[in-house]
Amino acid sequence: MIPGVARTRLLFCCTALSLLCALWARAQTGTDFDQGATEFRAGNYAAAAALFARAERAASGKTSALLYEAKCLVHLQNFPGAEEALRSYLVFYPDSSDALYLLGFVLNRQNRPAESLNVYTKAAAIASPRGDDLKIVGLDYVLLDDYTDAIHWLEKAVERDATNVDAWYYLGRSCYTTGRRDQAWKAFVTILNLDPHNVKAKNNLGLILETDGQTEAAIDAYRTALLWQEHSLQPSEQPYVNLGNLLMEQGQTKEALALLETAATLAPNNAYCHLTLGMAYRELGRREPAQHELEKATQLEPSNARAHYQLGRLYKETHDLDRAQAEFKKTADLDAQSASPKAASTNH
Repeated sequence: MIPGVARTRLLFCCTALSLLCALWARAQTGTDFDQGATEFRAGNYAAAAALFARAERAASGKTSALLYEAKCLVHLQNFPGAEEALRSYLVFYPDSSDALYLLGFVLNRQNRPAESLNVYTKAAAIASPRGDDLKIVGLDYVLLDDYTDAIHWLEKAVERDATNVDAWYYLGRSCYTTGRRDQAWKAFVTILNLDPHNVKAKNNLGLILETDGQTEAAIDAYRTALLWQEHSLQPSEQPYVNLGNLLMEQGQTKEALALLETAATLAPNNAYCHLTLGMAYRELGRREPAQHELEKATQLEPSNARAHYQLGRLYKETHDLDRAQAEFKKTADLDAQSASPKAASTNH
C-alpha cells in the first residue's frame, strides 16, 4: 500500500505531467502551424504541408491545419492528397464554405465534374461564389460536354469579376467551340485590353481569323503571339502548331517544318502536334520520321480517326498493305462511332 502522503504526491505529479504534456503539445502545434504559415507565404509548399500535417496530428480538428495542408497540396498538384485533407477537415467543419469551394476545384481537376458541381451547390448555399468559383462551375460543364450551361456560368463569372482573365479565356474558347465566333472574338479582345501581350488570346484571335478565311491576318496574329512569348520560360506550343499547320495548307511546308518540330518538342504528349508534324514529314518525302510521328499520334490519341487515316496512307505508300488496311478499318470504325445517334446527341 502506498502511504497517503506519497499517493497524494504521486497523483499531483501525474496531474502536473499531464498538464505539461498538454501545454507542450499546444505549444508544438502553434509552432508547427506558425512555421507552416511562414513556409506557405514563402511558396515552400512541400515544407508547409509537412508542418501543417504535424500540427494536425498534435491537435486533431482543433485548428485549420488540414485546410492549409490541402492548399499546399493543390499548389503541388497533388489533388488526391488535397481531397483527402479537405474531406477530413469537413468532418470537423462541415459548413466551411472555403473548404467546400476548394474541394469543388480539386474534384474538377481530377475530372470528376458531377461531384464537383454537387459540392459547389453545397458551398453556394453557405456563401456566395466568387468569379473564380463560377469559372470552375463553367469548366465542370465543359467536362460534361454541356457548352450551353458552360457559357451561362462563364458569363456569370465575368459578370461577377470583369477582370478575371481566365474566365474570359474559357468563355472565349467555349464560344469558339460552339461556333459563336463574334462572342469569342469579344472575349479574346477583352483579355488583350486587360493583358495587352496575352499569348493565348492573340493565338485564339488567329484561329478565328483563320476560320473566317482571313489567312494573312491569321498568320500575322500567330507570328505576333510567337513574338510575345519569345522570352517566356514556358512557351505555348499552340502558336507554333497553328502557324505551321496554316503555312503547310498554303504549300509552305518547308517553312512550316521547324515550327511544327518546336511544337512537338514543347508538347510531347499532344497528339495533334505529332499528327501535324508527321503530315509535314510525309509531304516532304521523309517517310521514316513521318511514320514515327504518326504512330506516336495514334498512341497518344487512339480515337483520332484522322491520325489513323494519315498513318494508313503512309503505310500504303511504303507498301505495308496489311497495316494500311488495319489503319483504314480503324478510321472507318471511328467515323461510324462519331456519326452514331448516341454520339451525335452528346456532342455540341
